Amino acid sequence: MNYEDLLKREDKRLSSLLTNYSGRHLLQLGDHTLLSLAVSPILHKIHISNTLRPVNASPSHYAFLQSAYTNLPFASESINLVLLPHILELNKNARLVLSEAWRVLAPNGHLILLGINPLSLWGLYRFFSSNKNLAWNGCTIQTICQWIYALGGEICHTESFLFRPPLTSNPGKWLFDKLFWLEKISPWLFPYLGGIYLIIAQKRVRRPSALGFVWHFPPILTNKSLAPVREAHRV
Repeated sequence: MNYEDLLKREDKRLSSLLTNYSGRHLLQLGDHTLLSLAVSPILHKIHISNTLRPVNASPSHYAFLQSAYTNLPFASESINLVLLPHILELNKNARLVLSEAWRVLAPNGHLILLGINPLSLWGLYRFFSSNKNLAWNGCTIQTICQWIYALGGEICHTESFLFRPPLTSNPGKWLFDKLFWLEKISPWLFPYLGGIYLIIAQKRVRRPSALGFVWHFPPILTNKSLAPVREAHRV
């Protein structure tokens, strides 16, 4: 199984989740555009990458921006759903990235995180991989949940999946297919040892007013310059 197959499995899992979240704005960070975003009922979808050109191009009806993940060009509490697929594990300032994503998350909005679980065979494979060009910051599920609690968030759901070992050779792919039964029994035996973790958190904030508790949607873009200052074209 290669990285593209991994993304397809994540997209499949997200496709069953994203239909449950509504709002005005959806934000995804990362170099890959998740295909599962198409099933989301949120109309305004934004893709941000810290590189000028993402690995796969965003669909024409998505807005694309280039920005540092630690300095997002949005007003505080303006995004209803934020997705961070494999962002924290590839960033040395993982906690700062999480704090910035939390800043732009709207009251009662949701944050979805995906990443390689360091406490798994996939985590060991990634740690000992010969490809050292990319920094890897293996954050455990427990550590990320503690960071979210420190921000005042509420953990709605945690899980891990992909319990089969990372077999990439041709004979290994054959064995990988034969081990499909691990995906059925492993969630019951060792639920947090899957290769991919998924965490869903909610920003539980209510704004009192003279009329009671109301929703508040501030303007999405601010005058804050992008970091780096250059902005890619927006479609």
